[in-house]
Amino acid sequence: MIRQIKDKDSLYNRFEKDIFLYAYHIGDLDDFYFSDCKWFGLEENRQIVDVILLYSGLKIPTLLIFGSIEKIPHLLEEIIDKLPDRFYCHYQENFHEIFESDYQMTFLGTHLKMKFQGDLAKLSNIDTSKIIHLTEEDKPNLLSLYQDSYPEGYFVPYMLKSGKYYGVNVDKKIVSVAGVHVYSPLYNIAVLGNITTHPNFRGRGLAKKCTAQLLKSFEGEVDQIGLNVKKDNISALRLYENLGFRIHSTYKEAFFERI
Repeated sequence: MIRQIKDKDSLYNRFEKDIFLYAYHIGDLDDFYFSDCKWFGLEENRQIVDVILLYSGLKIPTLLIFGSIEKIPHLLEEIIDKLPDRFYCHYQENFHEIFESDYQMTFLGTHLKMKFQGDLAKLSNIDTSKIIHLTEEDKPNLLSLYQDSYPEGYFVPYMLKSGKYYGVNVDKKIVSVAGVHVYSPLYNIAVLGNITTHPNFRGRGLAKKCTAQLLKSFEGEVDQIGLNVKKDNISALRLYENLGFRIHSTYKEAFFERI
């Protein structure tokens, strides 16, 4: 049986089997994100077997496809008519093949899911004294930074309401930032994202300091912390490994537009 699932406990019970593979899914169970989600579930014997998440909280929706090779294709075939005309997609295996007759695909690369296995207390040796906490008042400067340094990113201003954005201000302009895609103390999960530095200020360790301050802010709040990074972004990968992240799994990203 395929239907939309709205029961959070049932969804969490499915996702907790692999916390970091489903980190976005778990974070999106929080009320802060939940209203922007559609959960398409396949049930067998009254148990959720697999779930596909369509998140519409961004300018262009994002479809998250992780699950079994045997079940996901059937689930996709049943919901394809319910999907938007354009969407980003995170997926494993060859699940994208289901869309070939209906959508044009633009491949966006292979990515890594990483999980934090370091010690938050040990981040105290990184000097973050000049890192500032960003609020909604910083929206104009932050949008300007992303336009200059990370226009393909997934930032939308309401994310500032999470309270988990930290940056560096030079001459009243934000030149480096680290934030989150999802953050939920209720579900003990955070996924870092929208981390960037203006091209004119790279090579100074600013992203490391911003990310370190962000990680420090989680102490006593959440201890399951993940992030996604493009596999060929070697400098970012080294930064995250130096801070205590380790590779958990691999997935792919693409953009789909209905033919």
